[in-house]
Amino acid sequence: MLLAMNARLLLLTLCTLPFQLLAQADELAAVNSTFSGSVVFKIDKKQQLVMDFFDAGGRFRQDIATVEELDPDAISFSPEENAVVLKCRADKEKCMTKEIFKLDVVRLSSRSTLPRPGSDVAGEAAIAQLKALLLASENALMAFPGETTTRRSRKSDR
Repeated sequence: MLLAMNARLLLLTLCTLPFQLLAQADELAAVNSTFSGSVVFKIDKKQQLVMDFFDAGGRFRQDIATVEELDPDAISFSPEENAVVLKCRADKEKCMTKEIFKLDVVRLSSRSTLPRPGSDVAGEAAIAQLKALLLASENALMAFPGETTTRRSRKSDR
């Protein structure tokens, strides 16, 4: 009886996973379209949100945070910085690594500031799309509860 229940649960999980991953891919495409190449987002194999920042000289910074450590409800717009701010969950202080290529340094941080997309005056569309991306990614993670995370630090010892 228990084996049959586990088999059904596994089958249900395997059947719904492709739909969750498709939703995540759609949200990722929407966010990348909104930021128009100034920031390029991807979710890696370790379920980390990887954000590559570009300017006229190319890629200058990369921020990485585990999806489950980011707070979708804390995404906001900072008028002082003219940026969308992505924050860690309250219990996961400094969950982001920021690599600044020109300085050859990796720093830990509790937030990431993303340049406001040009046509998004108060960052409202970007905020909504980032929240949707994080929620879709969390749902994809929930498909396999108890799976071991492979979080590693990029922080150098310098």
